[in-house]
Amino acid sequence: MLNPQLDRRGELIHLLTTEGLPRRHVERLLDAAAGFAQEDAAVANASTATPATTSGTLAASSAAPLDLPLYLGVPADDAELRRAYASAGQRLGLRPIPLGDDLPAGNIPAPAAGLPPGILVLRHAASGAAVSAAAAAPSGLRILNAGDGIHADPLPALARVAAMLRAKQDLTNLAVALVGDIRHSAVARSLIHAFTTLGVPEVRAAAPRTLLPDGLPQLGVRACATLQECLADADVVIVLPLHIESLSGALLPSAREYTAVYGLTSARLAAAKPDALLLPAGRLTPGIEVDGDLAAGLTAVDAQLADTEGHLRLAALSVLGAAS
Repeated sequence: MLNPQLDRRGELIHLLTTEGLPRRHVERLLDAAAGFAQEDAAVANASTATPATTSGTLAASSAAPLDLPLYLGVPADDAELRRAYASAGQRLGLRPIPLGDDLPAGNIPAPAAGLPPGILVLRHAASGAAVSAAAAAPSGLRILNAGDGIHADPLPALARVAAMLRAKQDLTNLAVALVGDIRHSAVARSLIHAFTTLGVPEVRAAAPRTLLPDGLPQLGVRACATLQECLADADVVIVLPLHIESLSGALLPSAREYTAVYGLTSARLAAAKPDALLLPAGRLTPGIEVDGDLAAGLTAVDAQLADTEGHLRLAALSVLGAAS
């Protein structure tokens, strides 16, 4: 079966998921993002030295303008994400075109079916929406999945991978602990598939049983009986936020009960290695997923991850634009 993200030559034509994404394409995206980060750092350094001569340079790119439409299939309640993609597209010479706020839930391919060549950024509540859109997309239209339900959200996952590479360099000797609502997290699923591709040897998970997805062993993830077991000598700890649907009562009696057993504190984190990297995989609530002290220490991490996600947007748009 052909990978829907690749053409017959194995080149990337859509970015839908990290599942089955060949390593060379993962590394290409990470390398391109690092290149954009270096561009921004150089501009920031130049701006510090000669502020009068560099105004506006940060919005430009050294790459040739792509001159394609950038269709923004992002709901209105994700206005910040829509603005972020519009800004990234303008930097690359793309022409942002909002598609409106009423993307159809029942007819998922509809946003893609009638569009001229370009790039469609699609965020949709239905799992699998991006794959369906890619199947319906006419030739020359590229799909970039900005999150489809609980199925996949590749760029935030790759931002966490990039942070791990900066801190640890080699991923092939790491033990990674995932703590929190894995069942409802598209980022968690995308992380797990990326870890498989990049050779992370040990991935563990800790959460109430109702917040763990089915089939974890088949994904190479070990579900731990306790938080202590999950954290023991971990090199990286990734904390997943609770989702509203998790607090319905059927899946989780209360946030307080979750915190009592799985809430991360400095004392509990001491079970991990002394130099363990702590990463949020979404917006955490102090006092629930992590205590206040840990939350305060994650402010700089959140900012760096946001920067990396921005550079990955540029990388993904530039790669897909070049394929159009």
